[in-house]
Amino acid sequence: MTEGVKFVKHMNRNHPGDHQYRVFEFFLAALLRTVVMRPQLNRFIMNYDTWQRNELSLNFVVKEDYTDEAPEHSAILYFEPEMIFPEIAAIINRNIEDSRAGGEDNETDRAIEFFLRFPKLILRFLVFLIRLIDRIGRAPKALRDADGLHCTAFVANLGSINLNSSPHHHLYEWGTTSLFLTMGKLQRRRITDEEGNRSYVDTMDIGVTLDERIADGFYFIRSLQVLQDYLSNPQRLMERPEVPPPGPTVKEVRRQKRLARKEAKRSKKRS
Repeated sequence: MTEGVKFVKHMNRNHPGDHQYRVFEFFLAALLRTVVMRPQLNRFIMNYDTWQRNELSLNFVVKEDYTDEAPEHSAILYFEPEMIFPEIAAIINRNIEDSRAGGEDNETDRAIEFFLRFPKLILRFLVFLIRLIDRIGRAPKALRDADGLHCTAFVANLGSINLNSSPHHHLYEWGTTSLFLTMGKLQRRRITDEEGNRSYVDTMDIGVTLDERIADGFYFIRSLQVLQDYLSNPQRLMERPEVPPPGPTVKEVRRQKRLARKEAKRSKKRS
């Protein structure tokens, strides 16, 4: 994270926006760009099939204050694939400021308050109904926006509460979120190279939990390498990307191979 910290300081000093840029915003920008360039990460499993999400979104929790009693808020934030770092940071900052001010514009909080008004028996029926229409892909966008587990990735910034490590988050049966990431506390460490020279680097533990059904292991490893490359070369986040096509799902590849084998057998019979 050394280059990322330098980048954030450079942006605050030479290209100030409407707020002080954060390392948290830089990490989320790198994550979003990774998903844009590795579109299979933006898939989810629903009703025993693999779907390509047609939007780019994130969710994270913000506490109003660092006390046990302070309420917390979360909301799904939407981004365009071509966005650069300052544009992404502005959206994230608005959500943080709104949450710390009480979350007056938070749709998730409003939805929770609305449903909790019903008796438990009716609430159970409503949950069953929502789960059903969500499974068949008929849940309205307003309902998905109110539910924080219908997004590309959920991120927990555990470093904000001074947790050095980043324990892995679990996945949920509910919703369509296939990626959960945790961030530990940013730490400065001293390293010694092969020649005995000492220097300091900024490091941060990252925990990643994902649904391995949306892609294969090789794709995931390459995606982590892409994320690391953006973290090490932050200036690339100031360039608008050329968005690649998502490509076929694993199920579609198998279907194509199966059809190709059948066609090959037919060709042999004809010859």
